[in-house]
Amino acid sequence: MTISQNNPRGRGRGRSKPTKTPEVSSPATPSTSTPPCNQSTPSINTPASPAKSPVKIGAGRGRGRGQLAAAAATPVGAPTSNAPTSTAPTSTTTPATPGSTPQITYDANGNIINPWTAHRKKPTLELLKRKDYGAEGRQIELYTNFYEVKHKSTMKIYQYHILISLPEKVLKANKTLAVDIFNTMVSDYQETYFSGIYPVYDGSKIMYTNKPIENLDKMASLPVNVKSNAVREECINIEINPTQQVIDFADIEALYRKEKDNQTIPHNFFSCADIILGFMPKMSYISYGRNYFPRGQNVADLGDGIQLWSGSVMAVKPGQWKLLVNIDEKHTAFYKQQNLRELVNSLYPNKGTFKPNEIKKINDHLRGLQIQVSHNGYPRKHRIVGLMETPANRHMIKDNETLANVSVADYFLRKKEIKLEYPNLPCVHVEPKTRQVYLPIELCSVVEGQRCIRSLTERQIAEIIKTSAKKPDVKKRNIDSSAKKLIDSSADYARHYGMEVSDKPLRIKGRLLQAPTLWYGGKNSRPVVPQHGVWRGNKYQTSRPLTNWGLFSMAPQNRFNPKSFKDQLAAEGNKVGVPLHDPLVVRFISDRGFSKAIEEVLAQFPRLEYMFFILPPKCSNDVYSAVKELEVSYGVVTQCINLDTVLRKFKPQTLGNILMKTNSKRGGVNWSLNLETSDLAKQMGKFVFGEPVMIVGADVTHWAKDEGNKPSIAGVVCSLDRYCSRYASRIKLQVNKKTNRASDEIIRDFKDIMKELLIEFKSATKAKPGKILYYRDGVSEGQFIQTLTEEIAGIQAACKELEEGYQPKITYITAQKRHHTRFYCANPSDADRSSGNVPAGTVVDREITHPIHFDFYLNSHCGIQGTNRPCHYTVLWDDSDMSPDLIQHLTYYLCHTYARCSRSVSYPAPTYYAHLLCARARIMLSSMKLNWYSNPPPKLHEVEAKLSQHKSLENMNYFV
Repeated sequence: MTISQNNPRGRGRGRSKPTKTPEVSSPATPSTSTPPCNQSTPSINTPASPAKSPVKIGAGRGRGRGQLAAAAATPVGAPTSNAPTSTAPTSTTTPATPGSTPQITYDANGNIINPWTAHRKKPTLELLKRKDYGAEGRQIELYTNFYEVKHKSTMKIYQYHILISLPEKVLKANKTLAVDIFNTMVSDYQETYFSGIYPVYDGSKIMYTNKPIENLDKMASLPVNVKSNAVREECINIEINPTQQVIDFADIEALYRKEKDNQTIPHNFFSCADIILGFMPKMSYISYGRNYFPRGQNVADLGDGIQLWSGSVMAVKPGQWKLLVNIDEKHTAFYKQQNLRELVNSLYPNKGTFKPNEIKKINDHLRGLQIQVSHNGYPRKHRIVGLMETPANRHMIKDNETLANVSVADYFLRKKEIKLEYPNLPCVHVEPKTRQVYLPIELCSVVEGQRCIRSLTERQIAEIIKTSAKKPDVKKRNIDSSAKKLIDSSADYARHYGMEVSDKPLRIKGRLLQAPTLWYGGKNSRPVVPQHGVWRGNKYQTSRPLTNWGLFSMAPQNRFNPKSFKDQLAAEGNKVGVPLHDPLVVRFISDRGFSKAIEEVLAQFPRLEYMFFILPPKCSNDVYSAVKELEVSYGVVTQCINLDTVLRKFKPQTLGNILMKTNSKRGGVNWSLNLETSDLAKQMGKFVFGEPVMIVGADVTHWAKDEGNKPSIAGVVCSLDRYCSRYASRIKLQVNKKTNRASDEIIRDFKDIMKELLIEFKSATKAKPGKILYYRDGVSEGQFIQTLTEEIAGIQAACKELEEGYQPKITYITAQKRHHTRFYCANPSDADRSSGNVPAGTVVDREITHPIHFDFYLNSHCGIQGTNRPCHYTVLWDDSDMSPDLIQHLTYYLCHTYARCSRSVSYPAPTYYAHLLCARARIMLSSMKLNWYSNPPPKLHEVEAKLSQHKSLENMNYFV
């Protein structure tokens, strides 16, 4: 790793291909004196004594860096909040004073418990628990899409294991078969064994009952008569065994009454409640998981044999003081129920024969699809292996009776007396793969209710967004209507299990946070206060003149005027303080021979540092990837602009957005947070930014099942100045080594990534960070503990390798957008005037949040279309003992530092940048056309080198 010295770029720097640089040892331990001011970056000086957190005494969190009173008040034997679960209970705690070394905790045997050393074996960590609620901000009344659940505290639910004597592959191929067999069993043995019992089934191996089943020894194996063409057996045995697990509602009651200090929610309670409430709706809806779609209703055509179905998703959630049901709209792509020939015709209209490459594309679309045939006089289902390249009248099979080879068309004519209408169309090979079972395409029909899990086209995605984007009042009516139907459908079974769900949406209180004030540049600059998540500034705080730049257009010459583009951009640049010199080169180029043409340009103009590319509408990702590869290979920054943007939307606001990206990519600061306007802002400036702080954002992106066995892409960025405007970045490809699966959410090499970023931070600021604020995107609730354990250990190990005894305070916050929570203003006067959404800055941390963990919802942006989805934040770890108000305001403030637009965004800018980094790498990796099924597969480190930035672009926001 080469440590940057922040030297200015010389002429022609970075024109050669990247070469491997030798690693250097970590920097030596710095002196304790105040670090010198960096010439290129404002100095971040560590104060003589750390600022005290604006939290209540005794509200300490994290690994024991709490206030003195909190440490002294820790009872003997009580565990610390984030202590590893594998360590023994705490016995003695040595209190810490501000400015002293961290407190040391001892176990019952007198051994020191220190997470910085204990994490060598990566013990499982506990999630941070909520100690308080936020109080800042004006209260507003909100409606949600949560519905209250009343339950009997004396109710007990009994779990049983079910085994159906059928091969698992048969049950998987016919997903409704297991439920049909279960319902037949309950009906046949209702009086014998299920009198007064209402069993529910998850469709796999688990059954729940509202009463214990008596005489279970007589039920070891129940014979069930089944009439289904999916199986040959007429009698199927079902084994039922108790699991010894009983879900007691008294435990839930104790949780909400806070009767136990370390109360936890039964791990299987919510999955059990979902099965109970969803059991009856599954009988009348097309369903998968917790999603329910009414048959034949709310369907829109997406083309290519795919439809968009609108339904609902329903899940039981823990609220602060009660159980809740969350119901939201759900839009999913399904295959259209139609003849298979019609589906193929939608892909290639009016074709009688197909080329091999066309057959491959069709098979990518059809592989695994379930079809049904009825030529034997009864319906039978199969799964598609693929289309054959030969048509039915030429594809030969062996007749088992005559042992002669005959065509598929002749076989069906002789044996089934069916004359094919389209004998020239390919045959369909169906499972099992090892058997030669071929069917004429015209005799096959697509089975209803099959989700499309392959990648959709851009046009189809745009249509889904358009259909699903509804104004808040419309969306609320739709959700309330579908919720009432689902709740009514599940009411009888819910009542037998001691639950009653209200059909009235829950009304709660939220708070409206004050937006930050922003500093721009210029002599007469005044602080700018965003209104409704939007603001308009003047000159950028610091700007970089655009001198050695070029303009390249792939659009037709008669549709793009380079001079007009340059003049309009220069006029806007003068307004915002970004002077534009005349371009060094203006060229019209084609995607054919693109690389050679650009090499010639760079050889002719070695001073070229910045390149604008005008891309034609519907430009392929391969072209975009070829442009971005210039940054990797040559170290020249690129910016792509769509021709439609130039022709139809080239207004001052659009020009301003282009220049925001340009200035940020070149190292300028568009605006910064003003931390002197309110008491809380001053506390933030003192406690958070009063010492060097590194803000980290991370995301991991995965591939669809039909996109190959490509590795997951992890993107990590970290801030390099106190303005949160300059970022360093790292891209990592990874697979799960334990499961050998390409998809892996945990960042496995996080220690190495963080060590490199810490070195870059120190090089840029001349100081090590005293705090690390880590915002993590893409982690589901079920992965919280594992991700926290792995990645906290990675950060701590990186710090230790950088310098022995270096222990910065760490705050770890997850940001989730993939949830189904929605808010609506109860008072229309509180809503945003343009969109009707809840206003930017709306925060909710009561009633619908977790009863134990430290989480909150924040709607930080002003929606442009549709209904806003707030971001759900969970604080998993916090050494800094920050108050809820401080964390919520800090998170909201960071949503105003996104450099690409003068609007607050839906989640913090560092996390957004990590997402952009992953999306960019995804396009480039997809364009490489690598074979990830080869043996051996491509080497990850070699591919990473083709995705990462050139050495001359280190510490630059090239990915913005």
